[in-house]
Amino acid sequence: MKTLMIDPGHGGLDPGATYRGFEEKVFNLLTARLVQNYLMENYKVNIIMTRTEDKTLSLSDRSTLANVSKPDFFLSIHHNAGGGSGFESYVYSGSVPAQTFIYQNIIHDAVMTAIKPFNVVDRGKKRDNFHVLRETNMLSLLVEVLFVDNPRDISLLNNSEFRNAVAVAIARGIAKALELPPKSDNKKSLFKVIAGSFTERKNAENRVNELKKNSIESVIDILSESSNTYYRVQAGAFAIRDNAESQVAKLKMFGIDSFISVEVVSTNLPLTQPKETDS
Repeated sequence: MKTLMIDPGHGGLDPGATYRGFEEKVFNLLTARLVQNYLMENYKVNIIMTRTEDKTLSLSDRSTLANVSKPDFFLSIHHNAGGGSGFESYVYSGSVPAQTFIYQNIIHDAVMTAIKPFNVVDRGKKRDNFHVLRETNMLSLLVEVLFVDNPRDISLLNNSEFRNAVAVAIARGIAKALELPPKSDNKKSLFKVIAGSFTERKNAENRVNELKKNSIESVIDILSESSNTYYRVQAGAFAIRDNAESQVAKLKMFGIDSFISVEVVSTNLPLTQPKETDS
């Protein structure tokens, strides 16, 4: 079984980037735990976390732990700052195995494909002299997920649908890169195509009618988050991700932006909502 180390950047006395009360270390750990949970639920893999709480760790603490643990792959998760916007990934700027670039391409492309409906800027696949990339002795990658000091980016980071989309994409990219075997248990992924999320039910109903005019059936899914209620228009639920992506492409042809929400469900339970099937 392969071993992955996930490193949520910063933590404890080191908040990382800050903006209007938001701290990078919080987003780093949240995203890292989502990635960890998705991989553990769906793939046969051993995962080591550099931290699982708000704990202070030096850069040398992280690289030393990695080198002692000897994972097959090291991923450091960060959120950017400095007035920009978008997603970018990094490998070490010095000499690295060719496989490093293959992993970067797979994971980076998986993320950008998943978050494209959110109109996120692709800042590219880059190289730099970061400590955790330079001092770790295994294949390593560092990702920067949006900017905590950008108002639009921070609104996405506070959106659970976006956070889930990013985390699942990172996890799936890792699974593909490392060729992780899937678990064969009573759970599977359900890929829901969300064609709009609204705070007013009337707007959701209008979207349902718009879809119906284009012969696309949909249902309204009510999502409660904190003190807010959202009416999500679900235009299909698929057992195969490729079918969900085809639906997203179809909606795009009609000028309707959509995204894929992934849920892990039990295969022992019948799916009652929605009634769409794979085709």
